[in-house]
Amino acid sequence: MAHLRCVVAVLACSFALVPADGHSQGSDWTIPSDAAQLTSPAAPGQATLKKGLGLFKSNCEKCHGPQGKGDGRYADPNRPPANLTESLASENPDGVLFYKIWNGKKPMPAFKSVMTRDDVWAVVEYTKSLRKP
Repeated sequence: MAHLRCVVAVLACSFALVPADGHSQGSDWTIPSDAAQLTSPAAPGQATLKKGLGLFKSNCEKCHGPQGKGDGRYADPNRPPANLTESLASENPDGVLFYKIWNGKKPMPAFKSVMTRDDVWAVVEYTKSLRKP
């Protein structure tokens, strides 16, 4: 009987972590629950990577650093930006990266008012290229 109460308590707590609007907010990110299944519609290749690099340099490098290691000149030492070279594909698949960039999370700004969806997908592709093999 005590075991059953523990199971019920765990289930109740886990449901409390998923907001009713269907968005996952683990670590305060606003990410739709189906984002992990989204794949980048950006055409693979050098043109997309070049576009993503340009957008990264103008929008992301100042905090994430030139190599994406989270060591940019404006990085907040109390809340350091992600080291994108250590970003695991299993933890940050295409759609999750897209929504992190699109919606932001303080101190990282949302880029949905700065970039188009196509721009963000190009940054996703570039960001994936920074990952260590």
